[in-house]
Amino acid sequence: MIRIGFVSSVGSGGVSVTYPDTGKTTAELPVLAFAGIKQTFEKDDAVLVAHLSNDNSTAVILGKFYAGDDPKAEMAVKNGMLTLKDSSGSISVAEIIAK
Repeated sequence: MIRIGFVSSVGSGGVSVTYPDTGKTTAELPVLAFAGIKQTFEKDDAVLVAHLSNDNSTAVILGKFYAGDDPKAEMAVKNGMLTLKDSSGSISVAEIIAK
């Protein structure tokens, strides 16, 4: 089952999520590290959670999502190049390595 929730707290063992429809908060859940990249969270971030059963304790947080508000920074992969972009500009990982 896939659910939408909001970050309640961030701990050393994972992230707790509150579901607005039930008002229940999970224990700390593990977070998907897509391509080995660590995700960071803040309280009240909207997250997508994949539950492996009907039990709230068996789940993985897939990541944050947004609708309407653009993220403050982005990471893009195009033609085999990884580029990081924020309000100050952008740089490719190749450029970082070359420095």
